[in-house]
Amino acid sequence: MKRAWEYDYEFFCDAIPVRDRTDLIQWDNLLEGKFLEEARQMLETGKGAWIKPLPESKAPYSKMLGAISSMRNMGYDVQEADRLIPEAFRAIDEDRLIDLQIINARVFKALAEAPKIESHPYWSYTVYNSFEQYAQSVKFQEYPEYRLPGQDALFEKVHAGWLGEIIGSALGTAVEGFKSSRIWEVFGEITEYVKPPETLNDDITFELALLEAFREKGYDITSEDIADKWVGYIPFAYTAEEIALNHLRHGIYPPESGYVANPYREMIGAAMRAAICGALAPGNPRMAAELAWRDGCVSHHNNGILAEVFNALIVSMAYVETDMQVILDKAMRMIPRDSEFYSVLAFACQACSQSRDYRQAWELCEEKYKEYNWVHAYPNLAAEVVAIRFAGNSFERAMTILMMAGQDNDCTGGPIGHAYGVMLGLDALDDKFVAPLRDQLDTYVRTMESQSITSLSKKTTEAILKYN
Repeated sequence: MKRAWEYDYEFFCDAIPVRDRTDLIQWDNLLEGKFLEEARQMLETGKGAWIKPLPESKAPYSKMLGAISSMRNMGYDVQEADRLIPEAFRAIDEDRLIDLQIINARVFKALAEAPKIESHPYWSYTVYNSFEQYAQSVKFQEYPEYRLPGQDALFEKVHAGWLGEIIGSALGTAVEGFKSSRIWEVFGEITEYVKPPETLNDDITFELALLEAFREKGYDITSEDIADKWVGYIPFAYTAEEIALNHLRHGIYPPESGYVANPYREMIGAAMRAAICGALAPGNPRMAAELAWRDGCVSHHNNGILAEVFNALIVSMAYVETDMQVILDKAMRMIPRDSEFYSVLAFACQACSQSRDYRQAWELCEEKYKEYNWVHAYPNLAAEVVAIRFAGNSFERAMTILMMAGQDNDCTGGPIGHAYGVMLGLDALDDKFVAPLRDQLDTYVRTMESQSITSLSKKTTEAILKYN
């Protein structure tokens, strides 16, 4: 029987990006100001749930195959869901929408009831269910002598961080969802935007919601506070965040919102929104990690949250350290060695040490994690390690490596770009990346559809100073 990950991997390997695109991102008519939530949800639960081009890069994506393969990755027997896949594709070919709706529901039922495979490697690692459990297993890096710089100097770091993140996200949205070899075939090595940059994506959305909660309560914010902002500000989401948002609207709050019936709970979604947690805790890795955990458990669990913690640690330390490889090493020491997520970081480091260049190292990682959906945290965080190891302290080189790795590379370019921006400052961001943005951030966050990057940076700086 052909398994979900095999279908998924075929789609991924066969997809070819298109050069010289000038089309705009279309979030279900959001550019016309219409929040067509009900229509979008109907599409997602119909044919589009099995295979649909992404709004940004146009790469094919299957949320159903991703759900099944992710549950298998987490050590569950998904054979019942696997058996329904051919039936689903037949229903699509024959345009049997009613039957397809039933099959989709049956797939999620099978995943919710999937038995645990006790011998699966996943269960040989510790499962981390709370921040307290995590914090007891690591020793946090401390910077007792660090003091926040003055307002102007802090603003420059914050501004460079946001610019670095928005550049990384904009670079990635044009090529996300494609295999590395396909990107090489079409573009060669990417060193600049491959299409006019856009900022209308789902990566920064959730960071803006957290920032609003933080502006009200500072470091006292809870996961429920963050969840409330999601419900109020965010009209729709995808994968783990979509399920969590639906839970929240029906009164199921964190941590249950991130865990219950959420097969996507170890995908990249939490890690993609980590930068704000590190930015709000400059030079304070423990607080950055705690903010990331409070945020992560709204939609994720265990390794999915640890991936967010890892990225938040990197951004927090970028305010103090001056070498990105040192930051990477210290961040890894704050990830529990008995977690499966740590094994991913360690494998990526080993791949780097035995490879002559980043392309060879990435090929090892890509092969190792080919059974994971390209939106999963593991291949993407492995790509981050490869990028930092081979880019050193070069923002541009790090972005190139992340773009060439493929996968969900707007979600890796964003937080890693933020960290490089903070550490290196505005002078390290080439004008070829900055100027096309025109200091503009477009989102689909309610009341924040358009703002300047400068104003966002000022708002973030003010929030940091208010509570420090």
